Amino acid sequence: MSEVVDPRGFVSQWRRRKSAAFDLRANSTAGAAVDLELWGRAVSVYGNANFSVYSAQVCNARCRFCVEELRPASRGHELARQRTVESDDAAYFAALEASLEALRPLAPTISITGGEPSKDPRLPQILALCSRYPSKRRSLTTNGSGLLDVHAGAPLIQHIVNAGVEHLNISRAHPDHDHNARLMVFREGLQLEQLREVVAFASAGGCRTRLSCVLVERAIDSLAGIRAYLDFAAELGVDNVIFRQLMHVDRESVAQNFVVAFSDRMRTQLEPLLDQISDAPDFEFQRQIVGYYYYVEVWRYRGIDVVFEEADLAQLERTKQTMPGVIHELIFHPNAKLASTWQPWDGVLGPPARVPA
Repeated sequence: MSEVVDPRGFVSQWRRRKSAAFDLRANSTAGAAVDLELWGRAVSVYGNANFSVYSAQVCNARCRFCVEELRPASRGHELARQRTVESDDAAYFAALEASLEALRPLAPTISITGGEPSKDPRLPQILALCSRYPSKRRSLTTNGSGLLDVHAGAPLIQHIVNAGVEHLNISRAHPDHDHNARLMVFREGLQLEQLREVVAFASAGGCRTRLSCVLVERAIDSLAGIRAYLDFAAELGVDNVIFRQLMHVDRESVAQNFVVAFSDRMRTQLEPLLDQISDAPDFEFQRQIVGYYYYVEVWRYRGIDVVFEEADLAQLERTKQTMPGVIHELIFHPNAKLASTWQPWDGVLGPPARVPA
């Protein structure tokens, strides 16, 4: 059955099927996989695969919707098993550099995430090292708490700008500071003036700030709430916002924990909101992205790029089964191993135990 496309280029079936509509050659952003050799091993990697540097720093928030907790839970494990750490700095950075060098032909998007990277004492060195390697785009995802901390005489945001990070993603569940603190179980978040300072500093250095907001019942859960959040972003000087539906897990393997329970209880459904946005004259459609376990729509609202995302960890496993041998993501774990999954024991790619000097 052919996909129905309206005059704006919008494919309605993709909104209904979401990531189940993913087709590597027909509608993915890269359209193909790339053949690479990693330490003597031939592999096939999705052309737009993301290289994630997973910070070893434990997060200082306790979000009830924490993705870091949700990923291992979806596969039946606790987060503690996932977070084994290489404590030796020399070994860690030798392995990170070896991984970056091995991926040089791919020039992947480089994303630094966590945990909480802005509180990671290794972050300035991670940034500096990553800046030396080719990348389609560099991004950092953070709750923002350490962005004004001083390292080597300069605030962390200066190190981020100096490293050529193009996108700074700051998690913020609600415009109101106290409401946000309750949702994220987090008292170290930036006050509004500090957040405004970070946005201005980043913008002056060529780094675009994006606010990341989860859709949660009794928080941001309606079109009116989305508009209010976007107006809040505009007041801060932010022109890029992403709204995320709480992720679905794999019901066949999930281990119940507080995040899974909260997500099931408080998930605001994205699709009905997108249907409302399609009819709203102040939103202008831009594009759709069909990923192997996520679905994205991009809209424009009063000068702000507005991204909506829905993800399904069960679909991730189904897609991998239909595309054996294709690596979709690359994660450098806190244990200094590169893997093709967010579990450091699964899909380990390298580097070798002894990285040549």
